[in-house]
Amino acid sequence: LGPFDVVLELVGGPNLDADVAALALGGRIAVIGVSAGAKAELNLLELMGKRGRIHGSTLRTRSLEDKAAAARAVERHVLPLLAAGTVRVPVEATFPMADAAAAYERFAAGGKLGKIVLTTD
Repeated sequence: LGPFDVVLELVGGPNLDADVAALALGGRIAVIGVSAGAKAELNLLELMGKRGRIHGSTLRTRSLEDKAAAARAVERHVLPLLAAGTVRVPVEATFPMADAAAAYERFAAGGKLGKIVLTTD
């Protein structure tokens, strides 16, 4: 996959090598989640060769005002891109609500690229 100008990392350490590999020249990785691990080994030469940057942030420790400002920024800048189809959220698999246990197993197995979606149909 790639090259991408921005990689939004939600999972953490296990994905970092693939994130760097997917970067475009001058690209950046925004780490906002580490659910699968906070530590990673990184090939700095590859990152440097791409003139890449890594930025980490979390909303958890921020004030309510900061969280509200971030939500407004997403509403203003990101939602229009999603609505226009310019940015797409990848979906790995879709399960009916009755198969929620199977959906969770797929989620817990790791190695996925995209969201696991439960439907109410």
